[in-house]
Amino acid sequence: MYALSVKINNTEEEFTTSEDLLEAYKKIKDEWLKNKINEVELETLRQDNENLRQELNFIKTKNYDSIGIEVIGKNIDPTESTLIINRGSKDGVREGSPVVVGNGILVGKIAKVEEKISVVRLLDDNQSKVAATVINYEKSVGLIEGGYGISVQMNFIPQSESIGVGDIVVTSGLEEKMPRGLLVGAVQAVEKEAHQPFQKAVIKPFAKFDKVTIASVLINVE
Repeated sequence: MYALSVKINNTEEEFTTSEDLLEAYKKIKDEWLKNKINEVELETLRQDNENLRQELNFIKTKNYDSIGIEVIGKNIDPTESTLIINRGSKDGVREGSPVVVGNGILVGKIAKVEEKISVVRLLDDNQSKVAATVINYEKSVGLIEGGYGISVQMNFIPQSESIGVGDIVVTSGLEEKMPRGLLVGAVQAVEKEAHQPFQKAVIKPFAKFDKVTIASVLINVE
């Protein structure tokens, strides 16, 4: 091979050796990877900005006091489903406070607080418990409980009450520090057993827990 010409974007490039061609290829590939990384970073920033805008709008509308947080770590223990955030007691974070994203979508509750960081127990954690109500005719109440990062269920729903797939579930406000009306998810399936006082529902959360990067902690909620 004495010479090789390649036409790219109407510009003809000539390479006299295979080493020159390989070097040019590496350079083009590096530039392509940088462009893809920039695209991903811009899209991530756009999504974060949109989430932040929704959170600020929700908090302003409801007149809640809040603390903006960033996720700095995730628990890898398969028996737990928690996040580590960059705010702690010195910022006003308190145990039991709700954590929300977007337009008031509940992610979980503060489980542990240190001076500069805190731990958020997500709704699908096996120790998670949140008082909730179904937006149906009876306004059915129950208890949202997680299942080892795999499932979310609403338990202790009276057997006599009618619940349907697609019904929206929100917080009931029947517990300390948790306001009424935060969005939890939608009913995905209903499980009934004969001669039992309660039924339960499988809930599909509105929040995508593995995608949470920024959120807000609601404080001083009556």
